[in-house]
Amino acid sequence: MLAFGMRLGNDPRLLVTTTPRPVKLIRELLADEGRGVVVTRGTSYQSIGNVPPQVFKRVQRYEGTRLGRQELLAELLDDVLGALWSRGLLDATRWHMKSRCRS
Repeated sequence: MLAFGMRLGNDPRLLVTTTPRPVKLIRELLADEGRGVVVTRGTSYQSIGNVPPQVFKRVQRYEGTRLGRQELLAELLDDVLGALWSRGLLDATRWHMKSRCRS
């Protein structure tokens, strides 16, 4: 849907803020960094003055966990802890079938 919002004008621009989840769109944007995409990262600790203290205290309990690394430290966690295969391994060994129509 973001692409549809950028269809007008000579130099459309977009600002996106999100928790870094390893979805296809986020990985594509990160891969395009420097080629029209500017990535700025910030942790929750950098905006501590913008969050009510009771809210920050509640989410701070996730510090030291995978969820905390993602939500508090803005890390893109590509792999699941304890998984047998990593996303990189799956992508590297993926076999793409070409669809064929039979007449």
